[in-house]
Amino acid sequence: MIDTENVGDRWFDLLQKTKKKDRIITFYTEHHSKHLEGYLMKQVHNSRIIWLECVAGNNALDYQLMGVLSYLIAKHPKASYYIYSNDRDYQSTIDFWQSRGIAVCRKGFAIKNGKKTAEKKEKEKKKKAPKSQKTVVEILTTAKAKKVPGTLLKTGQEKPTEEQYVIQIAKCVPVTDLGAWYQALTSILGQENGRNWYLKVRGDAKLRKKLSEYCIGEEDERGVNLVAMVLDIHGLDVTGAEEAYNIIQSHSRRNLKAIKADFDMKFGKKPQQEYYKVLRPLFKVIKGK
Repeated sequence: MIDTENVGDRWFDLLQKTKKKDRIITFYTEHHSKHLEGYLMKQVHNSRIIWLECVAGNNALDYQLMGVLSYLIAKHPKASYYIYSNDRDYQSTIDFWQSRGIAVCRKGFAIKNGKKTAEKKEKEKKKKAPKSQKTVVEILTTAKAKKVPGTLLKTGQEKPTEEQYVIQIAKCVPVTDLGAWYQALTSILGQENGRNWYLKVRGDAKLRKKLSEYCIGEEDERGVNLVAMVLDIHGLDVTGAEEAYNIIQSHSRRNLKAIKADFDMKFGKKPQQEYYKVLRPLFKVIKGK
């Protein structure tokens, strides 16, 4: 889904990178560029591009794009959706659908003067990172799942691989709750990597069955371990995990002010002690439905 008011003509090369089953929906207004008009003339018979002219106005295109997105999600809930725009105002809508297990995210484009967007820098950084030699299936096959209850990650150890993080999540979150898995994966592995893992888990019944073997122990114990894992990833003191978990459980997950006040009272407001900030995306997972 292309927000042409925001990214202009920078999406033209996208067609070459798409797969056969992908579809591009281009949202534009009467104020479109001459380049867009020329591109439309060349691609007017291309069935992979859908052209939607929108009513012009302040944020009008954004609302029309989100309306079409909602319609498509209702028709195709298992599809994956990308909003191509540098506008971060879409994030609340994205968060809403992600919390309901829908695979949707935003991607940006580099600006014309050659500088890179934050998304592009993050993507390049991840490409440079060494990849694990083992797949999660191989790790699960060789591990004795039921003999390893949810254990905390220990600060100072070598950084776990993505596969090991997935196993840690499996010890804390039932794989039957895919919405919670999406939130946990994207919070711990980052938006893009987490989403890719979510699609892998959602689409592989055998993998889900193996992951389910790790989810043992009491619900509170698993919840504390999930909190500890997130704190450890952000370099925070994991000894506060149980207290943080209890604070979250003591309030409605919608009462964010009360939760934040208790966090500030217990852990302080210093940047290095932002327990609330790093755990906020997982409140729904920790509280349960």
